[in-house]
Amino acid sequence: MNRVFVTILLLTLFAPVCQLMAGGEGEKAVSSKQFGPYQALTFDASILRDVKYVPEEQNVYLQLFPDYKEKEIIVKLSHDSFANYREWAHGGYELVSPVNQGKVPYGRTDFVNTSANFIEYWMDGEVFLHLKCVK
Repeated sequence: MNRVFVTILLLTLFAPVCQLMAGGEGEKAVSSKQFGPYQALTFDASILRDVKYVPEEQNVYLQLFPDYKEKEIIVKLSHDSFANYREWAHGGYELVSPVNQGKVPYGRTDFVNTSANFIEYWMDGEVFLHLKCVK
């Protein structure tokens, strides 16, 4: 009887810890991170170390983990979430950041200067950062 009680007690105490360690909240979960006038709707912490907004320049800078500096980044600007995309000066709706263009580990790279309501950053076909202008 004591063995059953101890087993149930241990399961009750450690089950929540195991559940959090096994999955918990996903890396691409809705975020409450704020960068200047932008709120992160998606922030993949496995790719991004930080995002910085410089108010004097009105630029948004990314800081990628070194494992991702070799990856191509696609940036999209829009008036609405995943809709009504803005055209870039070159004529397309996507701006491609070339792979490893002198990006130093933990350096701030790939800045965007825009007044768009939404900024989307894509890598390998998935959004890893989605910003919404809230101010």
